[in-house]
Amino acid sequence: MQPMMQYAQPMQNYGEMPNMQHSPNVIQAPMNVQPIVHRNFDTQQSSLTHEQESNLDLILSVPLEVSVEIGRTTRKVKDILEFTKGTLVELDKLAGENVDIFVNGQCVAKGDVVVIDDCFGVRITDVIKKLEI
Repeated sequence: MQPMMQYAQPMQNYGEMPNMQHSPNVIQAPMNVQPIVHRNFDTQQSSLTHEQESNLDLILSVPLEVSVEIGRTTRKVKDILEFTKGTLVELDKLAGENVDIFVNGQCVAKGDVVVIDDCFGVRITDVIKKLEI
C-alpha cells in the first residue's frame, strides 16, 4: 500500500504562507526559470524587416500641417466687422517673445522669428517634451 500523497491546499488566510519545505509528501510543480533577455532599442542598430521599413516609410511620408502663432486676442463680432485696411490688432505677446509652433493644432515647440532671403522662418529654441492631450 502506497502512502497517501498530500497536496497543497489553497490559502485561507492570505497573510500566512504554508511551510511546504518540511512536508515531504507535498507535490510542488516544477518551475521553468530563464534569464531575461533585454531588447536593444538603439535606433542605430535597426533590425526591421522589409515590410516594417516599407510601413515606416509610408508613415513618415504623411503630411502634417505646421503653423506658427505669434499671439492671440479676443474681439467682439462688432469690432471685427469694423476692420479696414490699416487696422491694428493688438496681440497678447510682447515683441521679441518666442512664437508657438503647432503641428496639426498641437503646440510642439517654441522659436524665434528669422528672415531668410526675404522670407520669414522660425528658429526652434525649445521643443515641448510632454504633449498635453
